[in-house]
Amino acid sequence: GKGGIGKSTLSSNISASLVTMGGKVFQVGCDPKRDSIATLCGELKPTILDELGLYGYTAINEELLRNLIYEASGFKGRLFGSECGGPKPGRGCAGKGVEMALTFLEDLKMIEKYDFTVVLYDVLGDTVCGGFAMP
Repeated sequence: GKGGIGKSTLSSNISASLVTMGGKVFQVGCDPKRDSIATLCGELKPTILDELGLYGYTAINEELLRNLIYEASGFKGRLFGSECGGPKPGRGCAGKGVEMALTFLEDLKMIEKYDFTVVLYDVLGDTVCGGFAMP
C-alpha cells in the first residue's frame, strides 16, 4: 500500500498480538525509512545495510547480525525486530537492498538460531525498480 497509511503500525500490532498467542516473532522492516520496529523498540535502530556500509560486505557475520536483531521491550524475549535499510530516496533500488539484507539473515540461518515461530515482513509500498510492487 501507499506510504503513510499505517502498514508499519499494523505490522507491529500484529507482531505483538502473535506474541500474546504464544508465538516468538521476528518483525523485519523492509523500508529504507527504517521505522518499522521503532514502535516496538522505542526508537529508530541501525540497519543491516548501515552496518554493511560501515564495515563492508565481508564483515557481515553472525555476531554482527545478532547485534542488529533487537529485542522489543515488554515482551519477555518473545518479540524481536530488524531493519533492512536501503538507499536514500532517489539514490538506488530499495528492493535490491532489502534482498541483500534478507540474504544475510537467510545465509547465516538467523531465523532458525533464534527459533522464531513467525517472521513478519513489513514491506514498503512500492519501489521504482520493481523490487516490490503496489497492489
